[in-house]
Amino acid sequence: MSKNKIKVLQITGVMNRGGAEVMLMDIYRNISKDVHFDFLVNYKTKKGVQKGDFDDEILSKGGRIEHIGSQWDLGFFKYINEFKKVVQKVNPDIVHIHMNAKSGVIAFAAKKAGIKQIIIHSHADLKFRGSLLSRLVGTLELIIQKHLIAISANHFWGCSQEANESLFYKRLLTSKKSAIINNAVDLASYQNVSKKKVEQLRASYGINKDTIVLGNVGRVVKHKNVSFIMDALDKFNKENIDYVFVFAGRDEQPDYLEEILNKAKQYKIEDKIKYLGVRDDIPVVMNSFDCFLGPALKEGFGLVAVEAQAAGLPSVLFTGFPKTVDMNLNLVTFLNDLDAAEWAKAIKLLPKKNNDLTLIKEAIISKGFDSVSNTKGIEKRYNLLIK
Repeated sequence: MSKNKIKVLQITGVMNRGGAEVMLMDIYRNISKDVHFDFLVNYKTKKGVQKGDFDDEILSKGGRIEHIGSQWDLGFFKYINEFKKVVQKVNPDIVHIHMNAKSGVIAFAAKKAGIKQIIIHSHADLKFRGSLLSRLVGTLELIIQKHLIAISANHFWGCSQEANESLFYKRLLTSKKSAIINNAVDLASYQNVSKKKVEQLRASYGINKDTIVLGNVGRVVKHKNVSFIMDALDKFNKENIDYVFVFAGRDEQPDYLEEILNKAKQYKIEDKIKYLGVRDDIPVVMNSFDCFLGPALKEGFGLVAVEAQAAGLPSVLFTGFPKTVDMNLNLVTFLNDLDAAEWAKAIKLLPKKNNDLTLIKEAIISKGFDSVSNTKGIEKRYNLLIK
């Protein structure tokens, strides 16, 4: 490896298809040869090391993948010692951490290992859900992690102002130390899809030419709120509109997937629901839709909404998505509440798909949400850190 290359160690969870991971891989694909990425994957020791969706691609590009047990599985001091071993092996110039509310301990370990440039990257507006006890534990841990971030890291990046303010003390968010790094999409992959593949996928839904394909893409977890879409579709169904609802993503909470499918059965719409599971052709999947439905309760940014617009899709979004996801293409409708009848009405009033690829491309680039421009900005920041 050239001595002049900047070596960045990316700290992640398993590299499966999620918003942060997809963004990181888009950066990896577009970064120049002057920057080298290696990955340190944090894993649950009970589950053992699991192969990620992107592992083969990372290895094929010359990146190294190291593994470390999660900080609370190993314990504070053992984690620090294991982290030091990885740093000695990889010898990075920069450590770039993508672990949200787990980032403080990691930053502390990086500092103890002698790393001079430590970036924490906040990918979500952190909110704790669940029982009172779990929320209290989460809040307490965040207090500890924020303190460790403040004394260990020196660069504070996030996908939005809200994401930054949820993880970092305000005094750290100076113009020199902090940045908002737009979650960006690979425009070419959404605009240069094979029409034949899109047609084949639509055909697999068993639909007619005039059937409306409603869609959603994302991890199947409670806060993505796909179950609510069943309520809206029940209202929609009573108007004899020809539709199917297609959703794709990893079922990280199998009980929740079962809840969604059971609700579809209760409404007697199960024949109109198609679950695709994990896909490696999301641009094709997105282009097979006629519109996108996003009822997620909270999104740090919600890259999937920009991906939908890159495919020209009109979208109905709950205000769990920040307004900044709207690329001003007159494709996005925000709804302030989760009223099934209102959602059904909004779906009916959606505009048609926008096929003006030039207009879409210009709009997304002008707002700074294309991955090529985004990567250039990140590489420039890496260079400034080393200089």
